[in-house]
Parts: sequence; structure tokens; C-alpha cells
Amino acid sequence: MRRETAWLMGGAALLTTAAAGASIWNNYGALLRWTEPALPLAETQLAPRTVVYKTIGEKELKLDLYYPVGEGPFPVAIYAHGGAFVRGGRDDLFCFAPIVDRLLELGIAVCSIDYRLFEDGSYFPDNLEDVCDALCFLNQEADNLRIARGRMVLWGDSAGAALMLTTALAPMEFIGDRKAEQLPLISGVIALYPPTNFLLFKFIQTWIAHIKFYGGGREEWRALMTRVSPATHLTADSPPIMLLHGKKDPIVPFTQALHFIEKGADVGADVRLFSFPNGTHSLASFAQTENPLKIERLLDRIESFSCQVLVLPPREPLH
Repeated sequence: MRRETAWLMGGAALLTTAAAGASIWNNYGALLRWTEPALPLAETQLAPRTVVYKTIGEKELKLDLYYPVGEGPFPVAIYAHGGAFVRGGRDDLFCFAPIVDRLLELGIAVCSIDYRLFEDGSYFPDNLEDVCDALCFLNQEADNLRIARGRMVLWGDSAGAALMLTTALAPMEFIGDRKAEQLPLISGVIALYPPTNFLLFKFIQTWIAHIKFYGGGREEWRALMTRVSPATHLTADSPPIMLLHGKKDPIVPFTQALHFIEKGADVGADVRLFSFPNGTHSLASFAQTENPLKIERLLDRIESFSCQVLVLPPREPLH
């Protein structure tokens, strides 16, 4: 009887472990399969100026620049894509076409950058070093690229927003192939539904999911997650930050935004949260595209923040 009971208990434990493992991979798989719902594209398709900003081995990392009307130099909004650090590319910019259109209307150039992905055999902080190197490149080549030094705002969604936040808050921590004197002045950050503290995710689920990409031990991994989390680096001297986060986000919980706001209040940082009661993990859910008034209000918030931090004059109202 004891042997049968032991077998039953062992079998139950095995089934429970298998079910937990399946749940973890299903949840993480849902994250990896997530794609940003595309909002309507502008009627006029833009042709970018594409530049290689960094070469690693045989891999070229590129950026695309889109210019407003005029000669410049233009203030610039630099975008990093989402994709759970494992997928995506700089073309994802056009999932956010209404934001791009509004920035260009304001006379702000828009830049979209690539960075190394976990699937490429990289891990933290490689991606942060890439973002930092892209900013240094833009700053160094500003005259040739027709952009204004000292007038850069960073923005991104999800994973890309987290990279932009951490880079803006701790650029010296993650400088890669460039030199410290090449670092630009960051005017502000617009972050759409970013993870702000990676240790707020369920540890076991996240750890198991990352074993594929990370070869170190658990405690070293915890220390690395702390180091690369945006919330770790918030100070009173941080540039102004605008968070946009949906309260029903199933991928990055809204508690991540609340945690960041609380940390900002503790240290005296300028962090502004715009929450969306029915928002999930997409700009489309914020904008509710069936209601034009909603998206206009959203774009007006982004415009107001951008004009303030880049010191742009307000636009004349349309009649």
C-alpha cells in the first residue's frame, strides 16, 4: 500500500510539474506571438534615409530617418520596437502611423532603430548597448543627418520602451562601442506599456522562459534584471517621462506603471502616467479607432509633451 501511495503521489507531482511547465511556455508563447495591431497607414508612404550605425561581425544594425518638410536641422523622435526582445524590426514603426504623422506635422524628424535580439544569440545588455550606440551615432552625425543636437526625445512600445527608458536614465551604464563624450542630451521619453521592473514578473515563469537565452545562474540573473530595469535608475535628474499604459494589459500588467510612478515620486523624478481604462497591450486599444475623438485626444497628449520637452512653439489651430 505504501509503495502504491508513493507511486500515486509521485505521478501526481509529475503531472503537476508538467502542467506548470506547459502553462509557463503557453504564457510565454502568447507573449512571443503577440503582434501590435496596425492602425491605418497615412495615404502618403514615406521613403526613409537608411544608415548603418553599427556593425557586429557581419551583422549590420541600421536606422531609418523620416524627415518633415524643410531643410532642418530638425528635433528628432527616436523609436525602438517591441517584441519581447526576441523579434520585431524598425519597420514596426508603422504600427504607430498616427504618432509618426503627428510628429512630422510638428516639424520633428522620426528615426527608427534596429537592435540585437535574443534570437540572434544576444542577451542583456547587448540590446541596451546597441540603443546607446545608435544615440551616440545620431549625436555625432547630427549635422550630416540634419537633426538638432540636444533636442532628442526617445519613444518605443513594450520591450522597446523599456530599452529607451533604461538608456535615457543610465546611458553611461550601457555605453558600448562609442565614447562617453558622444552621448547626446535626452529631452524626454514617451513609453508605451513598458515593463519597468523585470523582477515584478513571476520569477519562475520568467526565469524558465529565459533559460533558452541566458546561461548564468539564478542569482546572477536576478542581479542582471535589476541592473537593466528602468526603475532601478530613476533619479531627480532623470529627463521627463510620459507613460501610456492600459489598465487591462494582459502582457505587461498595469502594476508595472504604478510601480514606476511610485518610484518616481520617491526620488522626485518627472514621471507622468496616462492610463486607459479599457486599454490592453496596443496603441489601437488606447485610441479605439472607431472613435476619432479618442485618437485625437491621445495624439494631443503626445504633441503637448513633445512640444514641451523639445521646446517647440504650439501649432496654430486648424480652422
